[in-house]
Amino acid sequence: MHLPYDLQAIDRTLLFHAGEAITPRRLNALAKTPAPSCFVRFDETSLFADLQRTFQDKRYTTILSPERTHREIIRHIRKVSLPETIIKELRKIKRLMPYTYRHILRTAVLSTKLCLDARNRKTYDPAFMARLSLVHDLGKSRIPVEILDKETPLTAKEYAILKTHPLIGYILLHYYCGEDHHQYDFASYEHHERLDGSGYPRHLRRIEKYSQVIAVVDVLDALLSSRPYRKEPYTMRAALDHLLDEAKEGKLNYPIVLLLIAQARTTKPSPRTLLISSEKRDAPPIENMYGKILANASNSQKE
Repeated sequence: MHLPYDLQAIDRTLLFHAGEAITPRRLNALAKTPAPSCFVRFDETSLFADLQRTFQDKRYTTILSPERTHREIIRHIRKVSLPETIIKELRKIKRLMPYTYRHILRTAVLSTKLCLDARNRKTYDPAFMARLSLVHDLGKSRIPVEILDKETPLTAKEYAILKTHPLIGYILLHYYCGEDHHQYDFASYEHHERLDGSGYPRHLRRIEKYSQVIAVVDVLDALLSSRPYRKEPYTMRAALDHLLDEAKEGKLNYPIVLLLIAQARTTKPSPRTLLISSEKRDAPPIENMYGKILANASNSQKE
């Protein structure tokens, strides 16, 4: 693997030259000489207030209900500490890519919420999930904004650049987290992988359980968001139908998708007894450029 351009860290250290082979040996060397950094509690940064505002997002009112759940989500997020270098990266994303920044915060809150389901409490650590979600899209900071916000379908070359962002995040986390990188970097590397091998960057079929949750939430928030390449977002119903189709095709974690559908209902039914109509309730938006790639490139999601 290699990148088509030089990759620098937030401190301007050159990590990889354009075209340089990205090998396990080079990555291990990078982790052994990490960026000087101290750990910072996330709730002691200005970013924490931004995250709290996620609970005001009306699109997620039902999923994040009842309101007492907000305090429990926040309690776990308060446990999160991150290297100062990552906090700087998140601030950079906030400044240059406000949509991506808000998307990261929403992913953290929603993923943590799914971990608090009664059946998941022994399976997932909510604080660990929040930490992983906060770093999952770090690599987007190096993708040109004109590609992320393009209104028309991407060319094959642009799509290839977009698909480097999981690898970029993976490399950055080696450098920022040092020998602890393995606790973080897989979330970046795997959140666009799919259980049937159709994802990227490596077409993996065995994916960490935390990455599987992030993948579901990542797609949901992408579909529900207004973007330059789509005149209007998906409705919640249309987005959940899309996720269910992906799960039935073996791409996404089926139990997690069912849990999300259950949480999106006011009655909060058990996923085990959930009744789902076979009829589509809402259609995707008209003139939707989501997943549209020119020049016969792959039809994977643009997000």
